[in-house]
Amino acid sequence: MLTDRMVDSLSKEGIITDEEREIVRFGLESLEGNLLCIVLILTIGLCFKRVGEALLLWPLLFFLRKNAGGYHAATKTRCLIMSAAMLIAAFAAFTVVESTLLFYGICVMLTGCVIWTLAPVDNPSKVLDALEHNVYKRRTRIVFGLEGVFFIISFCCQWEMAVRSVCMTHFIVGISLLLGKIKLTICNKYNTKT
Repeated sequence: MLTDRMVDSLSKEGIITDEEREIVRFGLESLEGNLLCIVLILTIGLCFKRVGEALLLWPLLFFLRKNAGGYHAATKTRCLIMSAAMLIAAFAAFTVVESTLLFYGICVMLTGCVIWTLAPVDNPSKVLDALEHNVYKRRTRIVFGLEGVFFIISFCCQWEMAVRSVCMTHFIVGISLLLGKIKLTICNKYNTKT
């Protein structure tokens, strides 16, 4: 992996110590994941001729999804495939369906109810304790609130591209939360039986 080679190189050159290797590896893997996500969103946005929405989608999605949790695939490859599928579905749905501002408003209200009610959703491999749950819930609601204000301003100003980007963000996060909740419920039932 590129990350391992970079960490090894930084260590050999004395730029980082052995104790810092894991922290640097984690940071580089996070950076790699974020860059891959940006490229994926922009590529799919370009394919659907929605580059403007793609540019707005990434920061909106990044901060909300990071705090809300939801479905997490077991491997990086599955995560990439699942992310691509959800992005394609969102871009396709909001490109094919002839939508009005009223439709976007209803969509944001429905997905907003899902986000407000479910977030944060644990991951079977990382269950949140009570403090973490409260922190992530508060962060999700703050980000959600800020995005809601941005949506209302965009709606009132009839900035359809911004309205659509917020709607797509909430659609993706809402679906992720529902899938994550289903996965967690199945895992908990399976673990209870064994």
